[in-house]
Amino acid sequence: MELAYPRQTAETTITHGLSRPTPPWMTVLATVRKNLQVTRRYLPNLLGNLLQMAVRVAFFLLLSNTISMRGHEMPGMALDGHNLYVFLLGSLVLFVFTRSTLWGPINAVTNDLYNGTLEYLYSNPGSRYAYYVGVVISEVLVSQVVFIPVFALLALVSGVGLGNMVMMLVACVAVLIALTAMGIMIALLALVWRQVNSIAEVLGILFEMLAGAYLPLSAFPQAVQTVSYLLPFTWGYDLVRYYSFQGRWQTILPVWQEWLVVALFAVVFTLASRYLLRRAEQLAKRQGLHLI
Repeated sequence: MELAYPRQTAETTITHGLSRPTPPWMTVLATVRKNLQVTRRYLPNLLGNLLQMAVRVAFFLLLSNTISMRGHEMPGMALDGHNLYVFLLGSLVLFVFTRSTLWGPINAVTNDLYNGTLEYLYSNPGSRYAYYVGVVISEVLVSQVVFIPVFALLALVSGVGLGNMVMMLVACVAVLIALTAMGIMIALLALVWRQVNSIAEVLGILFEMLAGAYLPLSAFPQAVQTVSYLLPFTWGYDLVRYYSFQGRWQTILPVWQEWLVVALFAVVFTLASRYLLRRAEQLAKRQGLHLI
């Protein structure tokens, strides 16, 4: 007795799935929409951020009438009174974005760990990088409630014209791109070690101090200044102050070279963050998502 076998054919059977790949821009848009909805539900938190910035603005006003700084950044002029207040307000303009870019991604990882959604995030085919970019964009949009008053106050106190205001905004956007990549790299620490909020806070404070948020770089030893040059918002602070002082601020490098440095940081940090995120995903797949 012979057994009947199915007849072999040269045709290839193609199975079509019901799911479709999600483009990165859709991931960004969905993340922004979700985070804005969450923010709307917790408006007291946004009010708290606004009050925190108001306290900083008031404290800097008191500080500017109390101390005086001397250095080479303002030839023939001391950083005191009005000049010191403009100097400190320039740091707050970028501080708003550093909170959004450096803390946004790591807060997203922490929340996903707490809610138990991190494994789902890393097991679906969507772009994780787009997800973190969406987090940063939503944080930046929400922070406009704080940024616009601070930027308007800086423009009013410094008396800059429209051209310098536009250049300050462009500098903020350029630095924001580099800081977004930095924030994603910091968030990877939370993926590997989970509870790293305290370490991230220390890094944030250290970056602020080294970048010259509250003191001119000339106040630091040469070795510390060298480290400061490796931070993108060191150059952002320098450009914002150059335009807020209407060209009287002595920059670290010629202005056009500082723009090139900021652009280089944005490109290099973005490539590095994408590479490191891909390596973190590969590690999670090899060792098991439960280890995240």
